[in-house]
Amino acid sequence: MNQDYQRIEQLLAKKIGLGPDKVGQRQLIKAVTTRQKACGINKVSDYLKRLQSSAQEFQELVEQLVIRETWFFRHRQAFSLLRHYVQTEWLPSHSHQTLRILSVPCSTGEEPYSIAMTLLNSPLTSQQFTVEGMDISHTALTVAKKGIYGKNSFRSHDQVDYKQFFQVEQNRYQITQSIRNQVKFSAKNLLSAWPLNYSPYDVIFCRHLLIYLDEVSRDRVLTILDRLLKEGGLLFVGAVETTLIKAPHFRFMSYPSAFAYQKFPIAKTEPLVTPLGNPKPYQRSPLKKRPSISVPKPPEKEIQLSSLEMAQQLANRGKLKEAAQCCQIHLQGHPIDAKGYLLLGEISQAQGNLEEAQRCFQKALYLQPNYRDALIHLVLLRESEGDVQGAAILKNRIQRLDNLQG
Repeated sequence: MNQDYQRIEQLLAKKIGLGPDKVGQRQLIKAVTTRQKACGINKVSDYLKRLQSSAQEFQELVEQLVIRETWFFRHRQAFSLLRHYVQTEWLPSHSHQTLRILSVPCSTGEEPYSIAMTLLNSPLTSQQFTVEGMDISHTALTVAKKGIYGKNSFRSHDQVDYKQFFQVEQNRYQITQSIRNQVKFSAKNLLSAWPLNYSPYDVIFCRHLLIYLDEVSRDRVLTILDRLLKEGGLLFVGAVETTLIKAPHFRFMSYPSAFAYQKFPIAKTEPLVTPLGNPKPYQRSPLKKRPSISVPKPPEKEIQLSSLEMAQQLANRGKLKEAAQCCQIHLQGHPIDAKGYLLLGEISQAQGNLEEAQRCFQKALYLQPNYRDALIHLVLLRESEGDVQGAAILKNRIQRLDNLQG
């Protein structure tokens, strides 16, 4: 790849945080070539100049690069957790307030509409909640606002459970007006400045974004999400992004396959989050600042952790190199442990070593053919590489597995 393409990568990283290693070389060349033809520009160097001077052309290139693969109730367990949280935690103490939920990036709208359907079935009234969908893609938002979808926006039997929220005509599914009224869409770059007095949200869905960002942009986004989320609120992320949330006041929810964290009050000794108008990198608080709990100390032999447990703890603290070493030690003694390969794959992906991550996930799947988490990780890797066909094959495999278990 020549220097002009490298400069285009740098421009994408600067403006929208897209990591240079997150876009496949072929995908970038194809997108640039398409836009060159549309602009009537022959040289990549001349197109680079157009990109640097035209906000409109930069947006057109972004439209070529964004991945819009989504569907209704994607990772269904997340919506089950949302309903459970509203019924058992939010509603009993906030019945006279309005639940505010953000979906970013919202793509073509399936996620925020799924949220609205879930809440109306929770049950909340239409006056008790609002959903905001934000995305950088104007093309995706146009589809979202129309609210008309084909069969590809559904998986398994999801449309059956919520068919009262659709007007079906042949193979077209139109979101009913009652659901469309609950969701407001807007075009926004999450990395852009936010007003200091912006009202925080009770729940944020930010799934499958962090894995596409470079490290600096990822830290900025995490700072922004921290500031935008109320204490006690939920943050939903993608399956492979669970190793990227390091702050101790975000605690992983032990709800199977929901991939969510709950925000708790920050200890007084921890630094306050930087105002959103000029966010600084996300700061990880030292472990010694966590509040301590006095409990009887068990015998030494009972508190020893396995190498795999130690690897998980190190990964949670952001010590990825040490975590990978512990994981490898574990696998030397347990060479057929699928969970060990899954964790090593997650660590490798967090380090940016996607080839090693893919090898580990495939090994886990070889050892345990119906390992759903390994399948999900591989799907998201395929999507991040632009391999839509490969991802679709794996999704069908997951669907068949879910049907058998259901």
